[in-house]
Amino acid sequence: MKKPIFGTDPSAVNMSRYREAALHGVPKFPMRVYANNFDWYADNIIDWHWHPEIEIAVVLAGRVVCCINDNVIEVTEGEGFFINSNTMHMEQPAGGNAKPLMATVCFMPEFIGDCGSDLIYTRYIEPLVSDPLLRGVKLSGDIRWQAEVLEKVRELFALSQSRCWGYELKSRNIIAELWYTLAYNLHPAQSAGTAAASAGLQEQRLKDMLSCIHENYRNELSVDEIASAANISRSECFRCFRSLIGKKPVAYLNEYRLKKAAELLIDTDMSVTEVCFSSGFNHISYFGKVFHKYYGVTPKQFRYNEKPRNSTYKTNST
Repeated sequence: MKKPIFGTDPSAVNMSRYREAALHGVPKFPMRVYANNFDWYADNIIDWHWHPEIEIAVVLAGRVVCCINDNVIEVTEGEGFFINSNTMHMEQPAGGNAKPLMATVCFMPEFIGDCGSDLIYTRYIEPLVSDPLLRGVKLSGDIRWQAEVLEKVRELFALSQSRCWGYELKSRNIIAELWYTLAYNLHPAQSAGTAAASAGLQEQRLKDMLSCIHENYRNELSVDEIASAANISRSECFRCFRSLIGKKPVAYLNEYRLKKAAELLIDTDMSVTEVCFSSGFNHISYFGKVFHKYYGVTPKQFRYNEKPRNSTYKTNST
């Protein structure tokens, strides 16, 4: 989860890692501004997830790698990115031990225009949020219109810290200006055709398979079962994982189990054996081996090293 500057109580967040259950804002004010410090997340990674809100971020310090479906971009201080509604993405620090800081704004499309027959929504919002080929873009300070968008995010971040009278109205106006700039420069081409349909189908299949993994990682889970969650063959399952997130399904499953194990080691007093079985591993020796390979220490050493951070440790739900 991201750290909110203003919005709803973070205790309302369902700590899952796939389709976010967190509400970014409240129904009557569906937007939220965040300060993202990667120290708050397991492995310093905001893991793969998606949400109906549009997300726009600017890097305030350091460098960030952002994966948007199969597109990998690196952004440095002063740059940022736009992530479209319901698009799979993940973020992590670039350059090893770097500890970047980002300002992020998330808002529902209806924050700008009513999702019914509203002209603003149908003409200027729906064409962008429903375009399968427009999943996300890097925003650079060297391109004038992109620099304008980044400046609006910084303006929202400053406004969220001051919380001056009328900040909700000012925030909505800023986002409307920001969206105009995005819509004017990113409005979809008229000939998306087969490529768009194919991209959307592959993304949905991967979402279905990731959801299957996140809901069933504690149990025995075969590639065939993962593939069946999206009603596709084994070969298509491998193709989706390789194409969009660059991993085999079993490798992703094991990494997800290891991250869940790390969370249990820090956040609970369960024994290592209990953690092993609770995170989906069947053999304590194998668990110790793969855990050491992934984290560079044994589970006990990991708990000893990380336990003091328990008061500030956050799981990856955004």
